[in-house]
Amino acid sequence: MTDDPLSNLLLDSEEIDRASLARALQDYVGVDSKSGKVVLKPGFNKLSARKKVLAYLLGKKVAKILGKIENELTAPKDIPIETGIPRGTVNPKLRELSDARLVSQTKDGDYFIESHQILNCVNELENKEVE
Repeated sequence: MTDDPLSNLLLDSEEIDRASLARALQDYVGVDSKSGKVVLKPGFNKLSARKKVLAYLLGKKVAKILGKIENELTAPKDIPIETGIPRGTVNPKLRELSDARLVSQTKDGDYFIESHQILNCVNELENKEVE
C-alpha cells in the first residue's frame, strides 16, 4: 500500500490554533486560572485600540477553549469596563472588526470569535504595521 500524497496536508487545526494563540497573546493577555477572567498584561497598553479589542476577545476565546468559562460572548458595554478602553472607541472598533470578518456578532449584539476566525485574528494581532 502506498502513502497518499494528500495525507501530508492533514493537520490538527486546533493544535495549530492553540500554538498560534499562545504565541500571539503571550505579551498581551492571560487567563486567570480560577475565575477564567481575561487578565491584561503590560504589553496590552502598547497595542492600538483595534488590537486591544481583538486581544481581549481572543483572550475570552482562550478561556472558553480551556474550559475556564462557559460562554465567551461579550457585550460591547463590558469591554470598556474590563480593558479601560473608552466606550466611544470600543464600539467603532468592534464594527471595524466585524466588517473585516474577524469577529462575529449575535442577534443580541454580543461579540465573539468563531473557531474559523482565529488564525485571521492572530495574523491581524501580529501585524506590526502602525494603524
